[in-house]
Amino acid sequence: MSNYTNYLTMLSTEFHRYIMENEEVADNIPANALVIFQVEGEDDFNDWHRETSLKNREGGQPVIYVYVNKWRKHSSIEELKVEAVA
Repeated sequence: MSNYTNYLTMLSTEFHRYIMENEEVADNIPANALVIFQVEGEDDFNDWHRETSLKNREGGQPVIYVYVNKWRKHSSIEELKVEAVA
């Protein structure tokens, strides 16, 4: 696996933990949404994840961007913003 794939695996796990603790965020994510992570300060990863994700998007699939702005000291997401895309 590439370093980006490993990073994405960790990020996905932390995101799931975050939404389990913050159900109001999960309520705003459409079913079958394509989730694209954008992490502050990780421009190369962000470009890779956005391009790879959009290339593999299903027709009509809703897209959301998850902006990770801040991490907890023990490497868990503390704050993020979810943005729906038409």
